[in-house]
Order: sequence, then structure tokens, then C-alpha cells
Amino acid sequence: MRAEKQYVIEELKAQIGSASAVIFTNYTGTNAKKMGALRALLHEHRGGYMVVKNRLFALAAKAAGLDGELPGFGGQVGVAFSDEESSVPVLKALVEFNKAHEVLELLGGFISGRPCTAAELRELSKLPPKPVMQAQVLGMLLAVPRGFVTVLAGRLRSLLYLLKARIEQQGCSGNSLGDAEASPGGVPAEAPSGVPAEAPSGVPAEAPSAEPAGEASA
Repeated sequence: MRAEKQYVIEELKAQIGSASAVIFTNYTGTNAKKMGALRALLHEHRGGYMVVKNRLFALAAKAAGLDGELPGFGGQVGVAFSDEESSVPVLKALVEFNKAHEVLELLGGFISGRPCTAAELRELSKLPPKPVMQAQVLGMLLAVPRGFVTVLAGRLRSLLYLLKARIEQQGCSGNSLGDAEASPGGVPAEAPSGVPAEAPSGVPAEAPSAEPAGEASA
């Protein structure tokens, strides 16, 4: 009998060590048929269920290093295990099975080695499945770059509009200035042909040369 108990303790120890979640329930009114249906349901989610004596489970939990106060239950307790990284599917299965058959009650448990109350387990069972949560997180991460790109594109468009308006403004100003330089004030730079230029101030004008007197009398 002692060897059998030791075997059960070793089995429980190995199960606890490899499980991501250890969940305690009562099993009042659970017959063999319902127990088989429950185990089949949990098996679909990589979980298991067994009924063990409280004292044996306490010894196995201590040997497995499960740190925390065990719920106060009677001589035997139903224990659900989750071998999946996420314990949510097993929790959901337990809650849904209890709604359908009203034979189970969550008493508490351990999630990734951390003790949880029955209320905390019920809240965890409301979380979406892991693939859905991953998709939601990925959607939020992708939404941040998309929003940043949208804001950046809007600011770049505004900057381009300003630069275009400035270039057009400078082009108009340049054309007006070129016209003014080509004909300042509308007055031509050169004097009209046929008008003699005035001598510089202070310089006497040359007198016409006198003809010889002899040539004049002849």
C-alpha cells in the first residue's frame, strides 16, 4: 500500500511539474459518464483531470516545489491540469462544462506557479483564445506605424504646398524686376540721333578757322 501511495505521489509530482496550470475543483454529483465526458473535453485542449486524496496531493505539490497555500477542501479533490502554454482553453472548458452539468466548482489553483483564487480563475476564463489575443496585439502594433505614416505624409504635403507657393511668388517677382531693368521709368538711355552732344562744362568750344585774306580778295 505504501508503494502504491508513493507511485501516486510521483505521478502527481511529474504532472504538476510539467503543467502550466493546476486547477482545483469539487466534483459533487459527478458520475462516471460525466467524468468521462469532462476528461474527453479537457483532452481536446491538452488538459487532464483526476481525483486524488488531499493529503497525497499536498505531498506531491511540496515535492514539486509548488509554493502557495492550497485551498481548504475535504478528503478528496478534483484536479485539472493544462499542458498547453496558455491555460485559458482548459479554464473555459471547465466553466462551460459546469454551466451545462452544474457538477463542478472552481476552488482555486496555480497558473504558471502563481496561486490564484476562484474569482481570478473565472476572470481568466473570459479571456479570448491565444491566437485571437495575438492577432489583437499584432493589430495594435501595426496601427501605430500606419498612424505615424499618415501624420507624416500630411505634414510633408503641407510643406510641399508652402514651397510651391513660395517658388511661384518668387517667379512673379523676378519677371516684374526684369521688365523694370529693361526700360527703367520708360525713358530711353540714348539721346535721339541728329542732336549734338553738349560740350563739357568749363571747356571752350573751338572757333571756326579764318580764311586767308588774299584768297578772299581774289
